[in-house]
Amino acid sequence: MKHRLRILLAAALLLPLLVPSPAVAESAKVRQGVKQVAARQYKKALNSFRAALKTDPNDAEAMTRIGDLHASGLGVPRSDEEAVRWYAKAAPLGHASARFALAARYASGRGVGIDPAAAAKWCRLAADQGHPGAQSLLGFLHEQGMGVPRDEAESLAWYRKAAEGGDVAAQKLLAWRHLGGNGIPKDPAAAAMWYRKAAEAGDHDAEARLAGMYRDGIGVPRDAVESAALYGRAARGGSTEAFAGYGRALLYGRGVAQNESAAADWIRKAAERGVPEGIFLRGVLYAYGRGEPKDDVEALEGYRRAAEEGYVDGQLQIAGMHLTGRGAPLSDNTAAAWYLRAAEAGSPDAQVMLGWMHEVGRGVPKDLGEAARWYLLAADQGNTVARDRLKHLETLR
Repeated sequence: MKHRLRILLAAALLLPLLVPSPAVAESAKVRQGVKQVAARQYKKALNSFRAALKTDPNDAEAMTRIGDLHASGLGVPRSDEEAVRWYAKAAPLGHASARFALAARYASGRGVGIDPAAAAKWCRLAADQGHPGAQSLLGFLHEQGMGVPRDEAESLAWYRKAAEGGDVAAQKLLAWRHLGGNGIPKDPAAAAMWYRKAAEAGDHDAEARLAGMYRDGIGVPRDAVESAALYGRAARGGSTEAFAGYGRALLYGRGVAQNESAAADWIRKAAERGVPEGIFLRGVLYAYGRGEPKDDVEALEGYRRAAEEGYVDGQLQIAGMHLTGRGAPLSDNTAAAWYLRAAEAGSPDAQVMLGWMHEVGRGVPKDLGEAARWYLLAADQGNTVARDRLKHLETLR
């Protein structure tokens, strides 16, 4: 919840500095100040906004712009309290961006005491004016029951309005919900659509998520070239999630020319930032001496760290190593434990292996009913090996 509020507050700080508020008639001095902000001439911009207020003491756009400068510490010392003071001047004059910024601060307690009722009041006013950020925040307030009744349907309605209005945070939220079926029907194609809109707006994390969907063929046709291109843009834009994905594409030459040196650089960056896929891939580099010195101990450590972080490929790798005794001590029990973790996370490959271990009694008690249960879970995901094993169990019966 706190993380989501930080995202919404960041939007409140950043967006007004980038674009003028819709349906606001700007004075010549405000327009001059906006250009100076774009040119990073913040002190000059502050003077222009102040000059606009001398001409018109009720210039809400100028007030909001001054609040933005204080909120970001541009041309003036950073002060949330001073930002709130200016937003509170502009909000009663009907300025949508000021109302949104004030609502975000009442919701988060930045520069003012937390006041859910005040947050909801100013947020609803801005949302009714068509402000996408306010619509997204109002969706969050209804989702959490902060200052308004908790109402999932109302929350989703506001999130959709915000997303359709171009709010990137709402677009990514709807994508995430459609991808996992979180509170709405599972719809990978809809998830891809919303991630694409956010990616087209320049959001690098959305680019990384969409790249993964193209890589795995989830909601979109499998396309290694499109995946690598998206991963590359996202990685160069600073998305840590994309570091590992782009490194994998470069390592295996999937959708992009193979480049082991560049792959190792991106994978190393991902691992150093704690990205589980990056940690796993660095283990691969050590295991095969590609971009790192060959080192089986480091490889095993990388796989184990990724597995412990919940990365399924790491769990499968560790399980297989213990099952065969290659690169790790032979232990059916340990293998079964790792397959169980991956199977419970939804991996059909792990479900098949766990079913087989129950079928033959390796590392777990022999139990054909339990074997069939895991095979069925894997078969429901389209795993053909699981279907064959189920047929085999039928012959045994």
